[in-house]
Amino acid sequence: MKDSPLTGKEIIKSILNSYSQVFFSTSKLLAVFLLLISFFDYGAGIGGLIAVLIANTLALVLGYNKYLLVTGLYGFNALLVGLGIGLAYQPSPELFVLIAVAAVTCFFMTIAFQGILGKYRLPYLSVPFLITIWIVALSGNDLSTLHISERGIYTYNELYSIGGQTFVNLYNFLENSIQSSFLKIYFHSLGAIFFQSHLLAGLIISLGLLIYSRITFVLSILGYSIAFLFYQFVGIEFSNLGYTFIGFNYILTAIAIGGYYLVPGRISYLWIILLLPAVVLITTSTQQIFGLLRISPYSLPFNIIVLIFLYSLKLREHRSKHLVETPVQLGNPEKNLYLYSGNLKRFPSAFPVSASLPFFGEWTVNQAHNGEYTHKGEWRHAFDFVITDHHSKQFKDSGDFVEDYYCFGKSIVAPFDGTVVEAVNNIPDNAIGDVDTKNNWGNTIIVKYNDYLYAKLSHLKYHSVEVKTGDAVKKGQPLARCGNSGRSPYPHLHFQFQRTPYIGSATLDYPFGHYLLKEEKNITLQSFDIPKNKQVVVNPVKNELLAKSFHFIPGQQINVKVEVDSLKTKWKKQEGEFSWKVETDAYNNTFISCEKEGGLAYFYNNDDLHYFTNFTGKQNSALYWFYISLFKVPLGFLPNSKIADSIPLNMMFSGLPKILQDFIAPVFLFLKVNYNLIIKESGDILSSGNIEMDATVTKKIAGKEISEFKSEIKILQENEFHLLISFRDAKIKIICQNELD
Repeated sequence: MKDSPLTGKEIIKSILNSYSQVFFSTSKLLAVFLLLISFFDYGAGIGGLIAVLIANTLALVLGYNKYLLVTGLYGFNALLVGLGIGLAYQPSPELFVLIAVAAVTCFFMTIAFQGILGKYRLPYLSVPFLITIWIVALSGNDLSTLHISERGIYTYNELYSIGGQTFVNLYNFLENSIQSSFLKIYFHSLGAIFFQSHLLAGLIISLGLLIYSRITFVLSILGYSIAFLFYQFVGIEFSNLGYTFIGFNYILTAIAIGGYYLVPGRISYLWIILLLPAVVLITTSTQQIFGLLRISPYSLPFNIIVLIFLYSLKLREHRSKHLVETPVQLGNPEKNLYLYSGNLKRFPSAFPVSASLPFFGEWTVNQAHNGEYTHKGEWRHAFDFVITDHHSKQFKDSGDFVEDYYCFGKSIVAPFDGTVVEAVNNIPDNAIGDVDTKNNWGNTIIVKYNDYLYAKLSHLKYHSVEVKTGDAVKKGQPLARCGNSGRSPYPHLHFQFQRTPYIGSATLDYPFGHYLLKEEKNITLQSFDIPKNKQVVVNPVKNELLAKSFHFIPGQQINVKVEVDSLKTKWKKQEGEFSWKVETDAYNNTFISCEKEGGLAYFYNNDDLHYFTNFTGKQNSALYWFYISLFKVPLGFLPNSKIADSIPLNMMFSGLPKILQDFIAPVFLFLKVNYNLIIKESGDILSSGNIEMDATVTKKIAGKEISEFKSEIKILQENEFHLLISFRDAKIKIICQNELD
């Protein structure tokens, strides 16, 4: 073990997570609940633990993925196999040898299905367990040295051996108190997931689910209830479920689809209602088929429906924002939902690329979608852009010549990385007021992003096109100049997104990723939005100081100094000098880590903006306030511009409000955390001066503000961040110095 790449803490995590992964979780508390429950039948408990140790040891010795090992993904199928075999036979040396052989078999089944289903980005669920347990079950008649377990016949004796008369009395109380067969079978079905037939096991698991995740708890009841109603509706004897307790298929299906593999929401809940009847039919039919072999289908119905449904979703051409596969799996439905709801405008799954405005600087939308002149019918989702002065005029002097127009001859750039599939460059510019109806679109460039997304830029200046068909272009690369060719009475840029590569293709309703909206008194950052008619929009130039300061490189160290002005101990504890480090995880996600406080602040930088995407660890720490204060920062801006966003509510709320929100979060969010950043005047965007910003974070319940904190931010040329965070009872100063190569 000296050469083991795992620490003792990671080894314990790998064992506990193998238990909690059965419910798609990495909760330590839930794992402890499940570990204890597995020993309600000591044969099952010992068998499960042996199988986990064997599977995890194989993964470690053979050099498989450390992250998957620690999170329990290599161990949970073996655990189920060990529980099932340990329950079926009387404990003996022969039994434990059989469990060891089955655990090895199940482990390699896990690796095989990880590869087979992983190619389609699908989980292997409990398929390895099913195949292994069926192999053992079908061999049962020939395992002559093993003896069928007699445990479960004398339930009270077994309960007495576990917890004495107190345990027996508690069990009697529960059995007598819960008269409803509906509830009894629900609790028995929960217990059956861990091969336990006691009502008490199901009660403890339900309590563990409630503590771990309110959404998971609600989904377990919802899935079971829908199945129960369908049993009644079609006339299937519900008592059959009571004999087999195979209702865990309905519970696991609801949890998997409603809260784990999909972001929880009204639509994911609706799909549970639609899919559960199919699970019922598969359950009843497979029971008939497998009954001929005298074995159980176990979790086969759950696996069939979940895998088919997830695979079907991956074949969609268009992704709905209301039915979204979990983009970052945090192992908790609430965290998945709150992170997604905060990032919905940042990384909309329906839009494969963040497209920029196709020009530099400040332009005006002269005709937007559904325009009054030409943007009609199939071509309604287009834009005409011009440049105007302070009096909203497009030209100087008389405006009789194309050169009088401010936009004429200005550089037009690529909105995203792509390939030029069309480039027309030989159509003369019109005189003002004249149009060329023969060459309607004039000089035009079409850039391909993928097979379903193209951008078309038209009415370009004669002989100004700098690219040709087949050229690869980068976002922001100059392509041509604004002109007056084609059906264009005055200089302007016609721009549209489209699905096909042809001049004249119908338009596509697709947003620009990030741009500044300039109004009379405000300049605000818009994310994945569509400019309106007469709005002034700005494609900001990247600020070199911001770009350099937020260019966090894996391996980079950040030295931190914290000073606190407060009489309270909870704040004074944060004082000191220490360092953070920039790292990446197994999935190539980049984060800043603090070894002292155990925090991880995940971030994303797309060369336009810096985002913090998630935080794990101790809140009210220096790294946490760094994450909150710099939650969203544009790398290009205009002085006095404003940025608004929403911080995931679980980052700021706790206690009873958070618990109540959890229960109804997929349907309605009444808690909210608003983030606002104002960039002060600090010289020209391209100047070398320091940058000053103010961040304000506001907590709201049902729209009513309950608290607020402010952070004054200064970014210096020496790659230093100075943050002064003000609370009612404290002021915290954080100084961060980047160590750059």
